[in-house]
Amino acid sequence: MSEFDVVVIGGGTAGVASAQSAVEQGVRVALVELNRLGGHSLLKGQLPLQVLRAQLENPDVPISFEGLVQKVEEEASELSKEIEDRLKSSGVERFKGEGILEGSKQVRVFAGDDSSLLKSERIIIATGSLPKPISKIPFDEQSIFYSDRLLDWKERPNSLLIVGGDKTGLEAAYLFSLLGTKVFLVDENQRLIHDKDPDLITALEGGFKKQKIKTLLGKKIISIFKDDQKVDITLDGGVKFSTEKILVSGDRQGNTANLGLEGLSIETGSDQEIWVNENMETSLKGVYAVGSVTGRSHSLQISKEEGRVAGVNAAGGNESVDKDQISFYLETQPKIVSIGCRSGDAHYKGFRAVEGRYDSNNLGESFHKIVADRESKRIIGVQISGQETAESIALLQSYIREGVPVKNLAETSDPAPFSKSIISAVKRCTRALSARR
Repeated sequence: MSEFDVVVIGGGTAGVASAQSAVEQGVRVALVELNRLGGHSLLKGQLPLQVLRAQLENPDVPISFEGLVQKVEEEASELSKEIEDRLKSSGVERFKGEGILEGSKQVRVFAGDDSSLLKSERIIIATGSLPKPISKIPFDEQSIFYSDRLLDWKERPNSLLIVGGDKTGLEAAYLFSLLGTKVFLVDENQRLIHDKDPDLITALEGGFKKQKIKTLLGKKIISIFKDDQKVDITLDGGVKFSTEKILVSGDRQGNTANLGLEGLSIETGSDQEIWVNENMETSLKGVYAVGSVTGRSHSLQISKEEGRVAGVNAAGGNESVDKDQISFYLETQPKIVSIGCRSGDAHYKGFRAVEGRYDSNNLGESFHKIVADRESKRIIGVQISGQETAESIALLQSYIREGVPVKNLAETSDPAPFSKSIISAVKRCTRALSARR
């Protein structure tokens, strides 16, 4: 039996972040994962989109769709190796196999016919999620796929229906439209990214309209009929059309079926997701869960932060996850970024919101918005539709976290990391704060 301070089950984005965070606290950490490190969210979701995007941004180097698939595989292998090397150099011990809980302080690792037992005071579950079965959609792995298999076909489809308006679905819609595919997108919500700033929603929907992505919002699939050439779709309201392929992105369920949770006091939901508190601890003391296994959003940014917090807490710390401090990115046209509060819901969090907005054009498509609290004068939110550097986004995120006053940014002697649009929005926000009430 090997003994550790923290054992992490699962080597995806959240699991890797947990292991890295815990080992940085000076404790002994083991990570259990059967497959290569990185997880489905990164290697089967985000990475293919990144490779596709890079190709579209460099069209002078032609590559076939089959070549794209090969390039994704090469980059996935390279990225997994980098992650493994980084964890090893940090002192994390990797166990290749499937991890199963044996009580609250032991993990059995199965590797083929062999098994080993790991003992630990703290365990972090990061086993990810699986696509949630949808009875109305007859998946066949030929013309109807889940989003984590978006490059399983060998050539670009001429037409494509994307079901689900989450981050992966929206970015896939944009990229396939650039490839020349006729794209339909159906979502049961009345607007895209409906939980974000209304101005961002309007900009995104306008961009999709320009790109001739047919968005069918507030609609449900009534029936699907397949033949050898196409798929016929009927939506409620009598909407009918045909496509070559369907890509389903959206609802998922926790990957917990083979974890050995039976008999343990770990509460789960109807979709097999593990319930956690703000510290990422489950109902069983000493056991944490992070990432999409919790049933929350499975964005990389959220998974990383949940993993970081769980790693700190499992090593003896006391931190909580604040979703307002996590940035939301959407790699579409226009690009969308949202951090912190939006004006419309700031009062629910005890703020009196004042905003400054600067438009880069008069079409409402490209703008930068700074949201501040009238009482404390500090920055509480940023919304961007358009271009901005990763460095400036990281700085703005840190300013929100640290409660930096707006005037500090307006009066900075070195505005170099920020675009003129950001500085203009900051100055407008400062003037709004100074105006009479």
